[in-house]
Amino acid sequence: MIKYVIKILVLVAILGVAAFGAYKLGLFGNSELKIDKTANVVEDVKRIGEFYSTCYYEELVIKDFKSSEFNKSYIGDLFNTDFKDEIVIIANGKVKAGFNLAELDSNDLVVNEDSISITLPKAVVFDVILNPTDYEIYVENGTWSHEKVVKLTEKAKDRILQDALNFGILEKAEKTGMLKLGNLFKSMGFNYVYICIDSITAPF
Repeated sequence: MIKYVIKILVLVAILGVAAFGAYKLGLFGNSELKIDKTANVVEDVKRIGEFYSTCYYEELVIKDFKSSEFNKSYIGDLFNTDFKDEIVIIANGKVKAGFNLAELDSNDLVVNEDSISITLPKAVVFDVILNPTDYEIYVENGTWSHEKVVKLTEKAKDRILQDALNFGILEKAEKTGMLKLGNLFKSMGFNYVYICIDSITAPF
């Protein structure tokens, strides 16, 4: 009987030592299994694709002149003057800019528990939009071909793009985009968000 009790006590002692060792090693208890979430988060972010952060709007006036057909007429020739035909187009266009998140890879985004660090590409212009409904012919003297009108609207798009760049749309897209992405990652449950562009890191 005494030997049996001794065996029980020895077994309990061994189990106690093993349990203490397992506890110290974190093999059981309330500690959660830690999984590297970086790959999953990268894929989720890449699926966003084009992340628009800034839009520039402008209304501008485009004019053009050409020699009038009236000059070739008998009466026009009598005036000895180069009469001009004029066309005036009022265009309302917009330029969208932001980040192409599809370019990200695992080197650009690191997840560590409740913190995330992301290195963004430079902001780019995605669209310069000037639809047929976004412009009107305000003045049209003489005859202007459809092709000429199309060329003028393309000229308007170029002007709007250049004005947007001069306005600093890319810089504003980066600043606004970083703030929006910071809020996005916060809403995903990350307590610490670090966003980097051009080696400059901003915490959110």
